Amino acid sequence: MRKGFTLIELIFVILIFGILSKFGADILYKIYENYIYSNTFNRLENQSEAAVKQIANRLQYRIKDSTIARNTITSNLIEPIGNNSGDENVLEWIGIDVDGWHGSGAGSTAPDWSGFIDLQASPADGSYLVSPGTTSIPTALGNPAIFFIGSNVDLNGTAFGWNRTTVMPGQADDMHPVTLTVGTNRLASPNIADFTGEDVYEYYELAQSAYAVSLEAGGNLYFYYNYQPWNGVRAQDVAATTKSLIMENVKSFKFTSMGDIMVIQVCVSDSNITGVGEYAICKEKVVF
Repeated sequence: MRKGFTLIELIFVILIFGILSKFGADILYKIYENYIYSNTFNRLENQSEAAVKQIANRLQYRIKDSTIARNTITSNLIEPIGNNSGDENVLEWIGIDVDGWHGSGAGSTAPDWSGFIDLQASPADGSYLVSPGTTSIPTALGNPAIFFIGSNVDLNGTAFGWNRTTVMPGQADDMHPVTLTVGTNRLASPNIADFTGEDVYEYYELAQSAYAVSLEAGGNLYFYYNYQPWNGVRAQDVAATTKSLIMENVKSFKFTSMGDIMVIQVCVSDSNITGVGEYAICKEKVVF
């Protein structure tokens, strides 16, 4: 029985090891590189998808006429969505109290507020408005406000309280702070004697907070909430309100509208892949 290798066999073994030493490292590097690319792609895709979903989930419950763009979170210069240039970094809107609309009470089967004004039952002196079916409105952040569907919105004025430069709680052009008389369905104004002279319509939406998504220094995308422009929170004050970080390393945040339809896009980047430079993934979502 043979107990060793012939010279030819040893030469073949050495040759094979030589080939492996030359190309094996390249193969292993390519496998590792593909893994890094795949891992980075999946991570960026998941992050950008999560970001647009989080924004869209809030944005779908907006008062559509209230949506504006700003260059920065503290800027008083506003641009109505659809007329914006596309270079703005801040998207801002008034949100509908969707929890109250669905019924926030334990075991509730009916909404807390109805969204309907009975004009015939409301007194002629405008001292209050009758809202049948309304049983509760939120007050944790201060007085909520109603927006009458059908109002003629002028975003160049003080509609929704957006571009006020002084703290001036009261009636904005289109947002009307209200209180609910306990045990009744009567909506009264806390800031003016009555609703005389105000344009009142049958249908309304109730809001307790404005919201903003802002792309800021370092690629940080923030979500601002729990503030009320109609109660005197000015643009320069928003940066000091409640905020949470949506995502880091955001390359761009774009948004526009087509009528009542919003299109938002978030691009997130990674510059840590050797030899590739900046690697970015973008996700878009349409919000009705």
